[in-house]
Amino acid sequence: MIEKKDVQIIKGNLNKKEHVEHFLRLTSAFMSDKMGGNIAWTNEERDKVVVDMKNHPCAILLFAIVKGEFAGICTCFFAYSTFLAKPLLNIHDIYIEESLRGNGLGKKLIKAVEDVAAINKCGKITLEVRKDNLNARDLYKSQGFTEAPSSKLFWVKKI
Repeated sequence: MIEKKDVQIIKGNLNKKEHVEHFLRLTSAFMSDKMGGNIAWTNEERDKVVVDMKNHPCAILLFAIVKGEFAGICTCFFAYSTFLAKPLLNIHDIYIEESLRGNGLGKKLIKAVEDVAAINKCGKITLEVRKDNLNARDLYKSQGFTEAPSSKLFWVKKI
């Protein structure tokens, strides 16, 4: 059991070597997970994502640290809601190491995202979740997320 005092949520800084290492490790773990699509970066992509994330003006990175060990990550991006006439914050990736799931780390990361959104006067937080990721869906529901009204389809066109 993880105690509250053992968990710290910090804002990531990809100018710090330690944060780069854990960003790559945790995001790679998510990508290679079934829910991440069982994919991996090429070496070129791995190097490029760090540079791109460092320079992205709308990126926010949060880490969950348990007893000094990086155990979870949440990558978010600011966008703008024309309908609300306010910024929004999108949770792009959220991942907790498998051995530490079920200990409230996802809830703590989402709470930190809510704090960032409130400070930045966002009108909403958005995310996409796989239909078959029932654990994540349960987490999001427990934190007040609801399925978008008139449920939308998420489409992709690779360029």
